[in-house]
Amino acid sequence: MKKTVCVLSLGLLLPLLGIAANPDAQICSGASAAFCSEFEEGTLSVWDTVNGSPAPTIVTDGGPFARAGNHVLRLYTPPGTGGANVIKTFPGAQKIFSRWYQKWEAGFDFKAPNHGSGLHAGYRWDYGRSDYRPDGTDWFSSWLEPIEDNSGVGRLNFYTYYRGMYMDCANPLGSCWGDHLPCMIGPNYCTKPPVRVPPPLPPAMQANRWYCLEVMLDGGTPTPTQTGASGAQDFWIDGVEYGPWTALWHRTTATGMNVNLLSLSTFYHNVHADVGVLYDNVVIATTRIGCAAPSAGPSSPRNLRIIR
Repeated sequence: MKKTVCVLSLGLLLPLLGIAANPDAQICSGASAAFCSEFEEGTLSVWDTVNGSPAPTIVTDGGPFARAGNHVLRLYTPPGTGGANVIKTFPGAQKIFSRWYQKWEAGFDFKAPNHGSGLHAGYRWDYGRSDYRPDGTDWFSSWLEPIEDNSGVGRLNFYTYYRGMYMDCANPLGSCWGDHLPCMIGPNYCTKPPVRVPPPLPPAMQANRWYCLEVMLDGGTPTPTQTGASGAQDFWIDGVEYGPWTALWHRTTATGMNVNLLSLSTFYHNVHADVGVLYDNVVIATTRIGCAAPSAGPSSPRNLRIIR
């Protein structure tokens, strides 16, 4: 008499146990990965800093792959000025990629003045600093966030502080606020061709759907002036590239000026919708990551082997 044995692969067994399999497992085991979190740890202890009132939380949600038992990060700030974030520091490198999945909850207003998530280089406690042009030896940052363009549509752009920034400076030695890449807010700001909108235009963002977001920040060769600067920034939405922006003057020295911090963040300047933002499957790496393929669900026959 023949015996039939059903062998469940890990991809099937974990969902049956209420545990979500990680579609980034192969990426995260690679040599280029510096950090991975799919928020199945149960706590935020793998992050270095957790800020906000109320504090960021881990909640149950199917996430970008509709996985049973999946968990995601939720950042929520009550209407009014304020923010929340989680921060991860890591050994610095000249060029870093980070990829995460993000969903703005239903009702989110993409035109409300706010700041988003991104990478930072240099002195840790300069993260989040504003109203100041970095001097090339202290820090530079780039955050991927929605902005209302000239047509009244909310689209993603980089809001970035770096040595060569120029768009919103009161005078050469005065206060500065971040540059926008691509620049979609009019000719008074967008005065240099390298930062004007390249094709294709970033899409109009939608609430209540998951996006695969990836960013790259490259310090470039340190130079004493803009001449010869080779810094670069780039971002992708659902695998589509909307940069790069190159020849950026990010730093004047390599000492202490590598990219070394990721923040998943929301910050609002005033009134905004009373909803949160969700994040999942975060990766930091020294090479391009890309969007993970959805893991096969319990009904997939590829997760079941029959041995006779």
